[in-house]
Amino acid sequence: MECIDQGGYSSWIADLDGLARDQELRAEVRVDMLTRIEIDGFKTFTDFQLDVSPFVAIVGLNASGKSNLFDALELLSRLSTYDLAEAFTGLRGEPHELFRRRPDGSFVSRMKLAAELLLSPEVRDPWGGAVKIKHNRLRYEVVIERRRDHREIERLFVIREEAIPILSRDDRWRTGHGTTEAHDQLLTYGRRKPLLTTADEDGKQVFHVHQDGHQGRKRPATAAEATVLSSMTSVDFPHLFALREEFRSWRYLQIDPAAVRRASPTTAREILERNGSNLATVLARIKATTASETLPKGLVSDIALDLSSVIPGLLDLDVIEDKVNRENRVDVTMRDELPFPSRVLSDGTLRVLALLTMLHDPQHGGLLCFEEPENGIHPGRLSRLIDLIREAVRGLSRATDRREWGSWYQVIVNSHSPAVLSKLREGEMLFADMIRALPQTGAGFEKRTRIRPVRSTDEGELPLLETREFVERFEVRHYLSSVERRNGDVQ
Repeated sequence: MECIDQGGYSSWIADLDGLARDQELRAEVRVDMLTRIEIDGFKTFTDFQLDVSPFVAIVGLNASGKSNLFDALELLSRLSTYDLAEAFTGLRGEPHELFRRRPDGSFVSRMKLAAELLLSPEVRDPWGGAVKIKHNRLRYEVVIERRRDHREIERLFVIREEAIPILSRDDRWRTGHGTTEAHDQLLTYGRRKPLLTTADEDGKQVFHVHQDGHQGRKRPATAAEATVLSSMTSVDFPHLFALREEFRSWRYLQIDPAAVRRASPTTAREILERNGSNLATVLARIKATTASETLPKGLVSDIALDLSSVIPGLLDLDVIEDKVNRENRVDVTMRDELPFPSRVLSDGTLRVLALLTMLHDPQHGGLLCFEEPENGIHPGRLSRLIDLIREAVRGLSRATDRREWGSWYQVIVNSHSPAVLSKLREGEMLFADMIRALPQTGAGFEKRTRIRPVRSTDEGELPLLETREFVERFEVRHYLSSVERRNGDVQ
C-alpha cells in the first residue's frame, strides 16, 4: 500500500527549502525521520507497508491495531540497544504473543521488520567522536525467528539483518515530492555498496559488516541473539552507528499522571521517561541549559506560554529545586497569581505539559509517538494542541518565529476521537481498521490490521469501502461518531 500524500509534506518541504538556503543554520540543524515502515509476522500485521509523513494521526476504533504499530516501532528501537530477550520483554505480552497468530491459534515462527530513514547529517558518539554522514538515506531490515535450541527451550534468534543505502534513482520518498532545493542540499547519496548483509558461506549464515571508514568484519549468524546494529557503539562504522542512534532516539509517551505529580530526584535521567515520572528534572535541565539574561527561565517560558494557550487559567510555571530533599518539583501559577504544586493539576493538563516539554527539549528530535492526545482536553482546545504539534514538526519557535537548532520533530499520534479527526488537515490522516483475511494456507480467517489514507475529495459514486485504497473523511467521522454514540448508550 502507498500512503504518500503531497498534502502532508507541503509545508514541511517549504520550510526545508528555506533551511537549505540558510548556510549557517543548515550546518547545525538535525533533520531526521522515518519515511517508511514494513511489518510482517508481528501481532496483527501481514505484508504491511506504510509510508510515513512528518506529522500523521492514525484514527480508528480501539483494538484496530493502532497501538500495535507503535509496539512494532518500539521493538525496532529496542533491538538497536538490547539483546532479543530484553527487547521483547519490554513490550506488552509474552515474546511468543508478539508473533502473528494463525487461525488455529498457533503463532508464526518468523517476523520481519524494515524501515527506511532519513538520517542526521552528522553523528557523535559518547566519547566525543564526530563524523559527517556521506549517505543519509538508508534501509534497514531484520528477520527474527523463534525456535527451540538443543535443550528444547524456545529462544529468539536474528536470522537475517541488512542495512543498505537507498540510491538517488530508487528513492521514492525523494521523487514522490518533486525535486526541491531542500532535497538537493539535505539529502546525500555518497555510497552505493551495502553496509550490512547476511550471506551463506560454506552452509553457514554469516553477517558481513562492510567497510565504512574502518575495515569490514564478519560475525556468525547461526545463533545470533542480538542484532549486529546493537553492537555499533562508536563512529568507527559511522553509517551503522548513525542508524543505531536514530532508532535509539525514538520516544513513546504513555504518561502516568500519578507519576508526573510526584517530585523527581535531581539525579533522575534527563531524557523524559515514557511515563513522565522525571518531568520536573527534565524541565530543570531545560531551564538550566537554555536560560539567558533576557529569558531567565529559558525554554521553560515557551513551554508555559504554549501550555497556557491550551489550558485556560494557567498563567505560568517554574521548576523549583528542593535542596534538602534533593528533588525537583513543578509549580504553576493560575489566574489568582498564587503558585501551586503541579500535583493539583488535572490528568489532561499533566499529559499536555509532558508532551510540550518533549517538543521543546533542545536535546531531542526525531520520532515521537503519543497516544490519544484528546484525553483530558476540552474539545475546543484540541485545535490549538494540534497546531503546537505542527509547529514542532516544522521546527518553528514561538519565541523567535524561526527554526531552533535541533528541534525538528516527526510526530505520530493515534486516536479514536471524531474531535481529533475534525482538527486534522489533508494529508495528516490515516484510518486503521481490523479485517478478516484468508491466509495463503486457506485454513480459516485471521485478523489483520489495515491502515489507509483519509481523503476529502468528491469521488462521486465511491467503490466499496472494503476494497478502496483510501477512506473518505466523512465516512471515518460517521464511523467513529456512531460507535461513540453506541458506547454512550451502553454506559
